[in-house]
Order: sequence, then structure tokens, then C-alpha cells
Amino acid sequence: MSIFYKSELIITNDGPPLREGIVELNEDGLIISVFQDDNFQDYQFVEGILIPGLVNAHCHLELSHLENKITPRHNGMAGFIDQIFSWRDKSNVQECTNAMLLQDKKMFEEGVVAVGDISNSSISIDVKKNSPIHYHTFVEVMGMSPASAQSRFDNGVHLLNEFIENSLTNSSLALHAPYSISRKLVELVNAHLKNNSTTSIHINESNDELVFCKSKSGPLKEVFEKYNLPVQDFDNLTIESVLIDFVNQLTNALPFILVHNVKTTPEEISATNRINKNLFWCLCVNANQYITGETPDLNVFNNDSINVVIGTDSLASNYQLSVWEELKTISQLNNQIPFERLIKWATINGARSLQLDNSIGKIKPGYAPGLVQVANINFENPIVTSNSTARKI
Repeated sequence: MSIFYKSELIITNDGPPLREGIVELNEDGLIISVFQDDNFQDYQFVEGILIPGLVNAHCHLELSHLENKITPRHNGMAGFIDQIFSWRDKSNVQECTNAMLLQDKKMFEEGVVAVGDISNSSISIDVKKNSPIHYHTFVEVMGMSPASAQSRFDNGVHLLNEFIENSLTNSSLALHAPYSISRKLVELVNAHLKNNSTTSIHINESNDELVFCKSKSGPLKEVFEKYNLPVQDFDNLTIESVLIDFVNQLTNALPFILVHNVKTTPEEISATNRINKNLFWCLCVNANQYITGETPDLNVFNNDSINVVIGTDSLASNYQLSVWEELKTISQLNNQIPFERLIKWATINGARSLQLDNSIGKIKPGYAPGLVQVANINFENPIVTSNSTARKI
């Protein structure tokens, strides 16, 4: 039996927005038709704007138990990593699981239908298996010493297979960040990605990162030495652009989600887009504010030729895992970004980055994107404001 929803405005991502449009879904949420008919009466009216389900392209669900643990705020990248090291293993499995279950539920209620999630352990498997959200798990590998590269890689593959064996087949390897991985480890992961597996990396997040990657010095060096990490073995140094260097190293990263981009320049975007046509630029502005107080230059990304996606990072670095709150902050920082572009970033672009764009991201027959109501918004001139809300229909 079909269900019909009508709204004042529908953003479909499959053509121009529909005024007074109607969406027909079957009982499984699959879209049967999208149409306009003033005489059709058998519908449920949804006030505001209908959009496809949201995509959180970068999350660390397994850090949900660290909510409000990392203080003080704006302590810089090195200070943040120092506290992550000190807090990470202080919670038990049940506490971590309860926190993940709560955040999974919150994301779904707010309209998130897919998440690109970083995992360093198997602790999130049961949560993901029983969630209505599509998860793509990025099994994260790191290790700055070339001598440990093979064992670090082997451990990553073992964990990846554990996810796959538990029917979480949308999983792949991902590298942590330029300051934590050797060139040998990059080579091993790149070879593993040869079958067009989506992957990600944290990059250009802070000045601390760039200083360490160019000179093996600065605040990150001090933190790593505090925890007896093999700083002297680190060989992934670059003279010029860290971003360009890594895009060149990871030739099999298709798609490739580049996360944070606080220090990313227009020149780097132009150069790397020529190298890899399948790059996705992930913005996590609330986490950036939380950790360093800095954010990317949003003017740089306000362009439909750049594949921008939205992430939340973790509750170690954010107050919530809300894609809609990210859009609110972006709009506060730059009110020149068109509403439809913001929605595209948070829906179809995210779906493409996770290779799910054949089923979600569009309000289109044959798709099952989930429907989200955007309320408290002027549908004649839609702008994401502090009062606007998003919820799953």
C-alpha cells in the first residue's frame, strides 16, 4: 500500500525543486513516483521542506562515550591528541556500547540515513548490524615507523575482515592522518584499495600537523615523544603541500574523502582535482571550532564544481553528531552559500562519497533515500537558521 506525502517545497536532487510536490512511497520506503497534481487529495501534508535523508560522511561513533570529556576547548591539535590518549581506554565496553546506541538513535531520528564511520576496534559491530542507518566502516590504520608498517597493515586487514564477516560488507581501509603514517604503510593501503574502494584521511586539520609533516617538530612531536611514539622513524615528510603529496601517494583512492581541510587552499584543490577526479572535501566545522577555534575558508568551497560533504567527527570533538547542526554553523559562518547547495553537500554528495548514490541521496523513483522534514523555515526563500529543524518523516 502506498503512502503519499505533500510539501510546500521538495528538494529532489533530481531536477529543480518542486512546489507543492507529492512523493509516493511503498511500505518499505521505496519511492514509487514524484509528481504535482492539484486535484490529488489522498496525501499527508508535511509543513516546510522535504529533502532526502542526510549523510554524515565522517564520524567516530566508537568515541561517543567521550562526550564532554575533552577540556579545555580550543586547546589545539596537540592538546586534543594528548587528551584522547589519556581518556580513550578509561571506559568499559557497556558504557561505550550504550553511548553508541544513543547516538545512533539520535542520528536516525534527525534524518541521517548513512554514515561514513571510522573504526579502530570491533566494538561498534553489533550497533551497526542492528541499526536502520547504512554504515560504511572505515577501518583506520596508523603507524609512523616503516618497520611496523606490515604488522599495522595486517592488523587492519584482520579487523576489516571481522566487519565483513559480520555482514557489514560496506567496509574498507582508511589511513589516519599524514602525521601518523609511514610511506610504507601508505603503499600497502594503496595497493589494498585497487578495486575502487572508498577511503578517507584526516588532512590539513591544523598548523601543528603541517609543521610536523614538514620538519618533524612542534607541539605534535612533543606529544608523541610523551607517549614514546617512534618520532625519529617517521619518514612521510614533504617539503611543499602535504595534501598534494598524499593525493599523489594514494592513487587507488576512489572515492577519496579528505576530512577537515582547515588549511586547504584553492591552489591545492585545483591541483589535486586534476590528479584525482573523485575527491570529496569533508567539512566538520563544529569539531574544528571545538579543537582549535579555526574553521575552513568556506568561500573556497562555495562552488558546485567542488564535491563537498558534511561530517561531524566525534563526541570527543563535538557537542552532537548532528549533520543539521553542521549546516547551521556553516550558514552562520558564511550566509552566501545557497540553500540547495548546502542540501546537496549533506545528501547526494555524501551518498556519492560512500558509493551509495544508486539508492539514497535523491527523491527519485527507485530510490529509498528516507525523507526529512525541514521545519521553521521560509520555503519561499529557504535559509538555514538557528531556529530551523530537521527530523525523519
